[in-house]
Amino acid sequence: MEFRLLGTVGIDTESGGLTLGPPKRCSLLAALLLLPNRPVPVPALGKALWEGEPPVRARSVVQGHVSHLRTLIERAGGAAHGVDLVTHTGAYELRTPAARVDSARFKELVRRARTQSDATEAVRLLHQALALWQGPALTGTTAGPLLLDAARALEEERVGAVEQLADAYGTLGQHERAAAELGAEAAAYPLRESLAAALVLALHRSGHRAQAVERYHHTRRLLAEELGVCPGPRLTQAFEEVLRDGPPSPRSEKSSSTPPSPAPRETPTPSAPGETATPPSPRETPTPADPPSPAPVAPLPGGSRGSLPRAPGGFTGRLTQLARLDALTAEDAPVCLVTGPAGVGKTALAVHWAHHNADRFPDGLLFADLGGFGAGGPADGELVLQRFLRRLGVAPQHIPDSAEGAGALYRELTADRRVLVVLDDAGSSAHVRPLLPAGARCVTLVTSRDRLGGLVVSEAARPVPVDVLDDGDSTALLVSVLGARRVTAEPYAARRLAGLCGGLPLALRVVAARLAYQPDASLERLAAQLLDGNRRLALLSVDDRGPRSALSASLRHIAPPDRRMLYALAAHPGGRIDLHAAAALAGTTEEAALRALDTLAGAHLVVEERDGDWSLHDLIRLYARTARPRSQDDPAGPGANGALRRLVDLLLHTCLAAAEAAEATSQVCCALPPGTWLPYSRAEFTSRPQALEWYAEQRELLARTVTAARAEGLHAQAWRLGILQWPLMVLRPRDEWCPLLTDVLDSVQRDPHAAGGDGESRVRALLGWLLIEQDRLSEALRQLEPAPAMAADAVTEATARINLGMAYARAGAVRPARTECLRGLALAVRCGHLPTQRLALQHLARIALDGGRPEQALAHVRHALTLTCEEEVAGRVWLRLQSGQALWELGRTAEALVELEESAGQAEAHGLDETAGHALELLSQITGAREYAERRAAVAARAGEGTRRP
Repeated sequence: MEFRLLGTVGIDTESGGLTLGPPKRCSLLAALLLLPNRPVPVPALGKALWEGEPPVRARSVVQGHVSHLRTLIERAGGAAHGVDLVTHTGAYELRTPAARVDSARFKELVRRARTQSDATEAVRLLHQALALWQGPALTGTTAGPLLLDAARALEEERVGAVEQLADAYGTLGQHERAAAELGAEAAAYPLRESLAAALVLALHRSGHRAQAVERYHHTRRLLAEELGVCPGPRLTQAFEEVLRDGPPSPRSEKSSSTPPSPAPRETPTPSAPGETATPPSPRETPTPADPPSPAPVAPLPGGSRGSLPRAPGGFTGRLTQLARLDALTAEDAPVCLVTGPAGVGKTALAVHWAHHNADRFPDGLLFADLGGFGAGGPADGELVLQRFLRRLGVAPQHIPDSAEGAGALYRELTADRRVLVVLDDAGSSAHVRPLLPAGARCVTLVTSRDRLGGLVVSEAARPVPVDVLDDGDSTALLVSVLGARRVTAEPYAARRLAGLCGGLPLALRVVAARLAYQPDASLERLAAQLLDGNRRLALLSVDDRGPRSALSASLRHIAPPDRRMLYALAAHPGGRIDLHAAAALAGTTEEAALRALDTLAGAHLVVEERDGDWSLHDLIRLYARTARPRSQDDPAGPGANGALRRLVDLLLHTCLAAAEAAEATSQVCCALPPGTWLPYSRAEFTSRPQALEWYAEQRELLARTVTAARAEGLHAQAWRLGILQWPLMVLRPRDEWCPLLTDVLDSVQRDPHAAGGDGESRVRALLGWLLIEQDRLSEALRQLEPAPAMAADAVTEATARINLGMAYARAGAVRPARTECLRGLALAVRCGHLPTQRLALQHLARIALDGGRPEQALAHVRHALTLTCEEEVAGRVWLRLQSGQALWELGRTAEALVELEESAGQAEAHGLDETAGHALELLSQITGAREYAERRAAVAARAGEGTRRP
């Protein structure tokens, strides 16, 4: 008997692995094995079994799992192996020889390797130690704080062992092997300096000097962006050895054939791609402001539009925002913040409103481009003030030299005037405040890509948010440039163009400009070109205008950690992004993720939805994917440090937890693959309805993520993410699941560790069952017939045989159907798996009912009910339905009505619409009561489909 912690928690015996049952029982075993031969108090076990505060009934739950675990160990002959589960007052102790626990053997082998003077022997011992790992430590357990900490500690020891193995290879001069061992770990832990330093040296000493330099700079940039620190002494010393550029170590496997690289010249470190050097101060750089006039400038006539840019051509829509500006500017001294993402038309809105309301401001209109997000840096506020004073009639020689004096004069001149001030492209609240007029009848419009919350606090500024155009206004903008005839000739293509531009006015104007220069080109042809995501941003740019340049300007003002969050979010497959997903994509904590998201939302680079989720505009997603620097860890790549991989791993962990909450007594349907990343946090579930609701809400994201994972070659993750949705599939078998599972089958066949084995058997069994539910029997048999022979686990084989029996029964082949269900039952009895026994009996009852043997069916049902616990609501409800049908066919109508009423009521209460429909149909047949027919119709309407005889 041996215990496994380094992978899926389990117990191995000479006759195979024991079926432990639900994750909480696995968690209990893990908690006891982490402290073997020591009493573990019940409160500590509670921290292992529950992620949050243990419930009131925690002690009884622990006792129940201890009882099951003790029975398993005793039946497997634990006493003969020196294994015993002992009860103390308020604690439990698992007594076992340390050598029977894989984590203890691992630690002992690593300790022996560390004390070895013979490097060859150290390598052998370390390979033995690392071979004990079959996946992430403590897989299959709940994410309680005790086990999370333990899993991280074990993972730390594993990585340390890999570093030790690389050192041993280095001692032997086998630097290529050292680099190979370190490469995968450095990808998984990009901020671990000891790994990076060892890898830099191994690469250099094996003759790959350029790769060593690249690895150092990659890590240096990550440390700066993620932690704001410089490399430590160990990594710095490794890099200094590379720079000294001595010949590769004589022990290097390539030292005889690889010439040394030429020494690099001393050059300044360039900025990361997508960043610019700090611009010179505004006083050193010419500003876009008008040069000062040598002569006094007389004030402009009242209501003049002379300082405004020309009115935007083809302005459409924005009725809500224009009405809000009208309402806000009727108040005293309003400051209106026109905010929104780059290219959404903030300036156009402000200038359009200003031109149409110029007559309201007889004392002048003042406009300034503050250049808050421009490439040349923000405009000098003092020069803007001087320009405003000249527009207000102050001669140049009378303008104060100091900014304070100019500001005071500006406020004095505007105190009793009615002036409209438009401050465009403001980068910060501090840039705006000195330019605010003092008069109660003055109005200020400020446009910005940032929320400028400081102005809301200090100046009671009123936000006027501007979003993308809807389809109607987008089409109207195209009409304003191309003419109604051309757009109405291709209405569908015009709508596609609007959608591909995401309703962004800047993108729409670029599209219209391209089409205006090609009067014979079709809208459909350009729409087809824009479908190519790799070309879309280029096609939406003309000269220096377009979403790419606008977004580039926005990103220049975002700090590197927040910019990295945006790049990571771009790897999301689409739709809404919750906080757990955002944190996983960036590989950080929820607190850090929330800070970055708030910054990005303030800059209108992400949208915060009303329910607390986040979303990305399609063009921003495309831009972020193309703008990401090469040094950025690849958000779409297969490496363990990739953002998509982290999202996949988060969803795998969450699906396991949801499956446990939805079907607590069922076997864990698959173990997580080796190297699965452990998220800092995930959604938690306290009830079956909550878990099923999460599955339903996240169904589209899960499907998109499976597709994205397959596209990046993450097949081991993709098939698991597909079948882990089985609780919702069981609840909604008629939904369109088969396309997803067909892709999942392809992925499991591409996974070398799962193809033709237990993994493929489980996928085929699930897909086959769904095909049965859709009456696609020939396809179901094609999937199910090979599945039992592939199974490596008794429960998996039993499930495959039971589902195969269902297919035979539905096809009318009663004898093979009964044979397969009986074989499945025997396997389930042999391994003591009660839910699978219940499933087999349920289908044997179905076969008996279809064959006109209600007494036999009733016997099977009653046996199955004795194996079913109260938590297995779906199973109990279906069995009560079968019991009612059997009793009715036996002529025991009163008993049948009791069973069917109970089945229908429970099914309706728990959302089991298909079972409810069957029960209500039988009740309607037996009684003829209209009530049952009405309830059945309501259930069918809710389910969105008709019901079928059970």
